[in-house]
Amino acid sequence: MRQFRHIALITVCVATWHGASAQGTSVDDAEAAYRRGDIGKAIAIATDAAQRSDPRAQALLAFYLYTKVPPAPVEAMAWWRRAAEQGHAEGQFMLATQYFYGVVTPADYAAAYKWALIAGRSAQLSETARNEVLKLTAEIRMKLAPDQIKMAQEEAVAFHPRPER
Repeated sequence: MRQFRHIALITVCVATWHGASAQGTSVDDAEAAYRRGDIGKAIAIATDAAQRSDPRAQALLAFYLYTKVPPAPVEAMAWWRRAAEQGHAEGQFMLATQYFYGVVTPADYAAAYKWALIAGRSAQLSETARNEVLKLTAEIRMKLAPDQIKMAQEEAVAFHPRPER
């Protein structure tokens, strides 16, 4: 059931965040290829843009890698981290889910809480996405001791996005 909820969260958030992309970008071309079922082309286009430090492309590439057959969750998590560190809300949220569910690494609830808090501050979030972030944040918080909550909150407040060079 947990794994199903995890996949459902990814699907809801990707649909919410990627539905309003700017026209004429390589990210849009990747999304179009993905919708046509050309996963290989979508990954190639997104990889090119992601390697040029585009956080939207990094988050999208992570989604493609995570959901392709066979999945590449380790590589996906690395791309979500890069997007998250640049301030991309979807990357932050997805990094939180990875830490919470322990998909790639053992579950780390403090790290999950920190990234969920950071994502929750983003102005990029739609109402639907913000509700998902709030639900996840509350679920994570129940698993933490007060000192862990305090430390994660301090780390979230201290977080400042760093664009890649």
